[in-house]
Amino acid sequence: MQYIGKPIRRIEDPRLISGKGSYVDDIKLPGEMFVAFLRSTKPHAKIHVKKTDNVFTGDDINPGKDFPIASRETTYVGQPIAAVIAKDRYEAYDLLESIEVEYEDLPYVLDPTEAIKDEVKVYSGLKSNIYFQKTFSSGNPEKVLSESLTLEGELINQRVIASPIEPRGILAYFDGQRLNVWASTQSAHFMRRNLVEFLGFTNIRVIQPDVGGAFGSKIITHPEQYAVAKLAMKLGVPLKWVPTRTEEMISAGHGRDKRFKFKVGFTRDGKITALVGTIIGDLGAPYADANDDESGNVLSTSRMILGPYKIRDALITSYAVHTNKVPTTSYRGAGRPEATYFIERIVNMIANELNMDPIDIRLKNVIRPEEMPYESAFGITYDSGNYVEILNKAREYYNELKSEAGKDECIGLAMYVEITAFGPWEVARVFAKSDGKIIAITGSGPHGQGDATGFAQIVAETLQIPIENVEVRWGDTDIIEDGIGTWGSRTITVGGSAMLKASEELKRRLIEAAAKMLQADVEEIDYSEGKFTNKKSGKSATISEVISFAYKNGISLDVTYVYPVSKPTTPYGVHMALVSVDKELGKIKVKKYVAIDDIGKVINPLTAEGQVHGGVMQGIAQALYEEAVIDPQGNLVNSNLDDYAFPTAVESPKYTWTYIERGLSNHPTGSKGVGEAGAVVSTPVIVNAVENCLGKRIYKIPIKPDEL
Repeated sequence: MQYIGKPIRRIEDPRLISGKGSYVDDIKLPGEMFVAFLRSTKPHAKIHVKKTDNVFTGDDINPGKDFPIASRETTYVGQPIAAVIAKDRYEAYDLLESIEVEYEDLPYVLDPTEAIKDEVKVYSGLKSNIYFQKTFSSGNPEKVLSESLTLEGELINQRVIASPIEPRGILAYFDGQRLNVWASTQSAHFMRRNLVEFLGFTNIRVIQPDVGGAFGSKIITHPEQYAVAKLAMKLGVPLKWVPTRTEEMISAGHGRDKRFKFKVGFTRDGKITALVGTIIGDLGAPYADANDDESGNVLSTSRMILGPYKIRDALITSYAVHTNKVPTTSYRGAGRPEATYFIERIVNMIANELNMDPIDIRLKNVIRPEEMPYESAFGITYDSGNYVEILNKAREYYNELKSEAGKDECIGLAMYVEITAFGPWEVARVFAKSDGKIIAITGSGPHGQGDATGFAQIVAETLQIPIENVEVRWGDTDIIEDGIGTWGSRTITVGGSAMLKASEELKRRLIEAAAKMLQADVEEIDYSEGKFTNKKSGKSATISEVISFAYKNGISLDVTYVYPVSKPTTPYGVHMALVSVDKELGKIKVKKYVAIDDIGKVINPLTAEGQVHGGVMQGIAQALYEEAVIDPQGNLVNSNLDDYAFPTAVESPKYTWTYIERGLSNHPTGSKGVGEAGAVVSTPVIVNAVENCLGKRIYKIPIKPDEL
């Protein structure tokens, strides 16, 4: 039975689209109370919150510290500084108005380029606003620049907000022995580990119910989630917290916010010779969970800045810097979209400067197939692929779009290589029930991507059984002993590899059981399509019969497999779009979008294409619509869905997606990951198109109507 590579419809969907999903706010416990948080109105201040019986401050949750709840000093507008508890959410929010807070304003800094100077400290407990400064160097770039044609400038990759359809949330109940937690998270196990460390208590169960999106914003454990868990243990009643949309937007899910001041060298025939520059990533306020996460993304941007190109002379200075703004965290792609944006915008500028075809200039600079695996100047290994082939394949689509382009319509093109399938490991558990049903459990945390369908395909094909006989579960720390999570396009590649290896081991055990049942040596058993046959005697048994025999004879059919990751992998592709630009009306319309990807072995083309569509739309949104607008006092101005410009189906283009499978990964699945590819490359595709139409360089996004 072949399932891998087939466009099978998502097995998760019938329950979800029929209204049978269960999210944090759908879960009701007897006697549950609701938590609401008072939030700072100042970007930086000393605070004193007046205590009453039903007001809980940082002193109750993290005595003597300002994290996760500020007790003495607040560092951004929207930071939680106190909590109240009531019988319903409306009463809870009413109670917030009665809390008395004294603020003593402190100097603050919102611009990361100013924060680097350390003239104003973001938080009094910091020695420096600079979280880290790192330098990546190769060759002799300054000398090469002096011998080359050059361009220079500063590109801004603006702050955006993930804002998934379901905000964060948590329900926590301490029954006297165990803390039970239901949370909207990207990893139940990751959250459990964080809560164990914070609370100093190990008997914790975390359940991830259905999750209405995340895009990276629910990887970390947020301040409010720590606080609710602590208060639940303190009070012994079920406590629920689900923020309003505005709360979600002013306090979480901010991403990107990086800038690159560069100077690039090139020859008259389009060869890129050197790249020098400074990357500054705005971490926002100090919060260890977020800062540890986002600082890694700043490093990813810095190390991936060379893209798929052979640039051996390069010097990048990288800063991760605190400011008095909401802490930034991973947002779909997490550092790789910023790197791709920077290098692909630079390549487009060079192409326009030289009046050079966008595919020709990339062919001039890309890594050749015979050089794979290739180690970049900054130590990133590109494991496999054929960049030349995919560019040549892209040309036919590019020429077709050019032939369709009318007046004030232009083509934008960009190429990407990203790094995915991060470790350190992932866990899968596959076991057979006595009734013949196969249960597959993953330690990762799917939350809308269709991963359960991919897992079912892998298990069904490995065991050669109908996919209907496989049930996939996840998101409960009680049903599988550990796990990492879903992010970094890792779930099908890493989690799927764990699932494949566990399934292979279960198959081996079934063959051993069949040998005993059919009175044969293991080597004499033939297995195909759910049927075991003794090749000598001709006797046979179905998989259900063998499972029943195994149960009766004490043979374990419960396999847990931990799959270790030795190295990440590197998917790549070429995307392009036909874009119309109406300068008089200030209107930009993305009419057609073509994506060509090599993501290794494609487990399910249908769900993979869905991931590309969603990622592309988020990248288009960053190019044209989305921006977290923060005023001089540190307030998020557009803190609701009326003011924050999300695209709708009306803005969605006509998509064409195709894929090649040249660059297989070394993981057992052969896959590389696709969850972030669209978001990684689509923003420069659109900006390149608009730049080509306008005939002037664009340095800042989103592109606003009055800038046309």
